[in-house]
Amino acid sequence: MVLFRALGWLSLVLAVAAAVQNGLTWWAEGSFRLLALSDVWAHVEYGSLAAIQGFATGSGWAWGVLAILRLPAVPVFLIAGFVLIWIGQRSPDARRGGGASSFAVGTRRPRRRRSRGLS
Repeated sequence: MVLFRALGWLSLVLAVAAAVQNGLTWWAEGSFRLLALSDVWAHVEYGSLAAIQGFATGSGWAWGVLAILRLPAVPVFLIAGFVLIWIGQRSPDARRGGGASSFAVGTRRPRRRRSRGLS
């Protein structure tokens, strides 16, 4: 659960960074152009992007992989972030200490009450 929430927040940070990049490009060049997923991937690691694009065109996956890489980065990161945060939410049972299990964090034993004084 914590992993999903962390990846969700990271995705939202990436959406903000892509939006800032879009705004700065628009301010500097005077034309509004959305940053695509392939542009983000090219900034991070160009070699692996070229390998995936070469594999996709050679194997006939171009209609799927290249279509996904052409999507604008801001809405994709926003949607992914909100979905991951939603998946990572704790159930109402777990919030009350009901011991709901999760494959990421497992079950938690209920806490023992300590005595409050001399009895």
